[in-house]
Amino acid sequence: MRYLIPVGSSDAALQTLSHLEAVASRGVKVEVVLLNVQPAFNRRASRLASRAARDCFRAERSGAALAGMTRRLSRAGICFRARTETGPLIERIAATAEAEDADQILVGVAPPSQWLHWMMLPSLPQRVALRTGIPVVSVPGGSEAPIERYLVRAGVAGIALLAGLLLAANQ
Repeated sequence: MRYLIPVGSSDAALQTLSHLEAVASRGVKVEVVLLNVQPAFNRRASRLASRAARDCFRAERSGAALAGMTRRLSRAGICFRARTETGPLIERIAATAEAEDADQILVGVAPPSQWLHWMMLPSLPQRVALRTGIPVVSVPGGSEAPIERYLVRAGVAGIALLAGLLLAANQ
């Protein structure tokens, strides 16, 4: 079974390893294509740096992002290839999955963001699923981001305090 795993700068992709190991333990041949997508530079930035400098910068960032996952897959004995693409994230994930003839796209995700939930914004796996017919599997794990831990709770507490003050002022 061939999996495409998008890998970013966070450790979310590492959560997919348990899924891969479980599939491999059932005797299924597992092939993994790791994908790191680097953003395209805007026209102004492109004029300030040479193409070679931009490519070197992207290669360094991509190598750093893929390092942890490649180490873990090597230790687990899972066959993999790493790719780096440049461009819009969702489009590059969908296009690469189709080009690599992936059976599934595995996306490691952090706990759902309360902000995204409140604003009803689609998550990365949902946006990828809308672009391709290849099944997208979200592998949850990790812990909430520090910004979620502090700002969301502080924001909710602040709104409650403000509402209480407004109610007290009206009476």
